[in-house]
Amino acid sequence: MKRKLTIPRVDSKLLVRDATKLMGEPTRRRFLPAGGGLGALLLLTGCDVIDEDAAEDVLRNISKLNDAIQSYIFDPSLLAPTYPGSAITRPFPYNAYYGVEDAPDLDAATYKFEISGLVDGKKTWMVADLHSLPETTQITRHVCVEGWSAIGVGRASRCATS
Repeated sequence: MKRKLTIPRVDSKLLVRDATKLMGEPTRRRFLPAGGGLGALLLLTGCDVIDEDAAEDVLRNISKLNDAIQSYIFDPSLLAPTYPGSAITRPFPYNAYYGVEDAPDLDAATYKFEISGLVDGKKTWMVADLHSLPETTQITRHVCVEGWSAIGVGRASRCATS
């Protein structure tokens, strides 16, 4: 027996039609992201949101495809381009999951986190460990998934890999 998977109360034909309108005129520059987005949308219109395993499998496979394409296109030894301070976007757009006033309070003396998984240099870090690392500053372009970009200054600790 063939089981039809759909998103409850969503007309997949209308969903695809509306998404197509939002894509705008096709250009070479928009082809890959738009085509990938439309492909993901078409795949998801056939998934029942109640069937989480099926949706997770589809999203996992799309993510693997995305990773493979990125590894083919981008050279991992190249750093992001840097810009002069005069190019910094002011004011820099700020959007976050929660406001600064809602950020959780952490005890810096006892808070720790662990780097683990498929990485070299697995380690548990304390806040003091981070503060002891040398700091670097870089002015780069941030490209947001929401469609905007801005040039900003970032400061980070430089971590030696083992």
